[in-house]
Amino acid sequence: MKSRWLQVILMLGVFAVLPPLHAQDIGGWLKRTAKQVQDDIAHKGENKVREAVARPLGTAPDGNGGNRASDARQKGEAITAAVADDSAAARDAAITRLRATAPRSACADAAAMSRTYGTTCNSREFPAPPILSAPAFAWQTKPGWWGAWSPFLVGNLMLTGSCNNDDNAGLSALDMKTGKTVWRIGDICKVGNRRGSTGNVAFHELSSGEVLLIYPRENGEPTDFYVIDVKAGHIVHSLKPVANLTLRGHGGSFVGLNQSNQDGFSSVIGLSPALDKMLWRNGGFRLAMRNDDPRYMPTFSPSAMVDGILFMTARSKDQAEPPTRQLHAIDLRTGQTLWRHRDQPVAERSNTSAWRSDDGTPMVAGGKVVIRVQGLLGAAGIGRKPDGDALRALDPRSGNVAWTTKAVPGQRIGNYIAAGDMLIVETERGGTREVWGYRLSDGALAWRRPINKEMKLLASSGGVFHLSERTTQASGGGRDYRLQGVDGQTGTLLWTTTLPGHNLDFDGGWGIEPDLRRGGSQGPSWRIGRDGAIYGVTLTGAFKLQ
Repeated sequence: MKSRWLQVILMLGVFAVLPPLHAQDIGGWLKRTAKQVQDDIAHKGENKVREAVARPLGTAPDGNGGNRASDARQKGEAITAAVADDSAAARDAAITRLRATAPRSACADAAAMSRTYGTTCNSREFPAPPILSAPAFAWQTKPGWWGAWSPFLVGNLMLTGSCNNDDNAGLSALDMKTGKTVWRIGDICKVGNRRGSTGNVAFHELSSGEVLLIYPRENGEPTDFYVIDVKAGHIVHSLKPVANLTLRGHGGSFVGLNQSNQDGFSSVIGLSPALDKMLWRNGGFRLAMRNDDPRYMPTFSPSAMVDGILFMTARSKDQAEPPTRQLHAIDLRTGQTLWRHRDQPVAERSNTSAWRSDDGTPMVAGGKVVIRVQGLLGAAGIGRKPDGDALRALDPRSGNVAWTTKAVPGQRIGNYIAAGDMLIVETERGGTREVWGYRLSDGALAWRRPINKEMKLLASSGGVFHLSERTTQASGGGRDYRLQGVDGQTGTLLWTTTLPGHNLDFDGGWGIEPDLRRGGSQGPSWRIGRDGAIYGVTLTGAFKLQ
């Protein structure tokens, strides 16, 4: 009896310091507190990776099914999948199959040059053969840069560079076979107060076969839009956009994004190849959210494009309050909205409002548009994380839902990428992290693979995807990277290697959801070339892994 009174007194003390809560919020807090205690007891002294392998999916670490309300809704829908086989026989079988597999198109993208995330499909899958054995450095170069631009691959050239150095400043073209400088344009560092700064440049492929380099000036003067002849290594001319817009390039076609406080809406604008004409305007979107809004999201998500249709998420003008971003399909020829995703689960709910799941960043994979949805197992109180993360695939032409993966109580979905016919997904539940492999054809779970706490899902090519984590050992300062190649179809580990971590940001920027802390980042520090090699930059130079 004394212990029970002591528990009551302690609970009253906790409520005395909490802010005002609704009754449903108090109930949710009590359930979460009790659940946290159960998890702490269940996890104490156990190896979490082995625990994840041993227990059935859809049950809590204590074997009781976690959130009871969620489990009631999930009853009879437990998900089972084999843990990936890392035996030598499984590895040899995977490599034999991958070598015999004919090359396949990663996306209906006719690009001749590289894309930041592989293709216009935004799936982190590069149009290249698989990397079947641990890559090693083919060459490294250190031209004296301090901060280098994210690489852009054109033919046999790698474009990168920096204005933040005394020697070799400017845009450099490196021979992809040898790493030697083929040409350099240094004059761009002499204007706009660029000398001594890295800047935030962007490369785009032009239909003419030339490259568009967008380079803001540091002194407030207008941004430069340089058209570069990559064969001759010089600036042909500069473009002058018809308006001050945020530019998005999609395989030779361009759209601009802007908002008009006067008109009260945001727009997607189709542009001519020379950027000097507006071809159409779709003004069906709301103004930007306030930066101090606790639910702040960028007005427009990163986009994907395939078969002349642009996919991005945004808040529509005619959405009911409170609005969250919906997936839109926009015809790039006319600017017309073909369809938008309206079946968003309620993720947060109060007595007076209901916030629906934000559709996040779309990708196209396996002939479908894929987004993340939240709240499938019930809405949470305002300001709390909803339960029931899942992935949803829609038909690009009609917007009809092809499939939605089954939600697991307490599980969060992180990054996800495409690898061949599979969708590879980071998951986390109760402190245990795994990578899951779903079939793109029907959304069924095929396998699961435990991963360590700091491991990140990066990119893929030819059906092989890559994981990376920081090691505890230093090599010349900082922690090194442990890089792995994994078969997308089975989840079998193919190879592991270690990269020196000094001056290298190997795993940054690959998340499907933009990291707002990276600010004006141009994307990840490396790309996979069409030859299957990795081309990247460090803080002080460039490299090739093959």
